[in-house]
Amino acid sequence: MSSPSSSIRLLHWTIAGLTIGALATGYAMTNSDTFSATLLKSHLGLGLSAGGLALVRTISWIMKGAPAPVFIVKPGFQAVLGRSVHVALRLVPLLLLISGIGMILLSGTLGAIVDGTIPGLGALAGLPPANLHHAAAFLLAALIGLHSLAALWHWQRRTVWG
Repeated sequence: MSSPSSSIRLLHWTIAGLTIGALATGYAMTNSDTFSATLLKSHLGLGLSAGGLALVRTISWIMKGAPAPVFIVKPGFQAVLGRSVHVALRLVPLLLLISGIGMILLSGTLGAIVDGTIPGLGALAGLPPANLHHAAAFLLAALIGLHSLAALWHWQRRTVWG
C-alpha cells in the first residue's frame, strides 16, 4: 500500500468536491421547472474549476506517470478494472470540460450568461455537445460511485482484516 503526498491528496479531494458540486448543480438545473441564471453560473464555475484542475492532473499524469496505487491488488480482473476506472476518471472530466465549452461557444451565449440575462437552457439544449455532455455527466457519476465503493471495500479489508 502506498500513501500519496499531501498535495496529490489535496488535488484529488478538491477536484472531487468541485466535480460533485458541478454534477449536483447540473442535475438541479436540468431537472427544475424554473430556470436560474445563478445556478447556471455556479455550475459553470464549479465545472470549469474541476475541469481545469483535472486537466492539470492529467498533464502531470502523462508527464510523470500515474501515481502509485493506494491499495495493492493482485493482477487480474480487479486490477484491470481499477486501472480502467482511474483512466476514465481522468478523461471523462476533460470530455465534460470540452463539451461544456463547446455548447457555450456554439450557442454564442457567453455574454448573456456572464450578464445573467440568458432566459433559459433552450439555446444550449439542441447543440451536438449537449447530449455528449449529459451522457458524460451520467458516466462520471457512475464512475464516482464505483470508485467510492471500491475505496470503501479496500479500506474495510485493510482495516478489518489487516
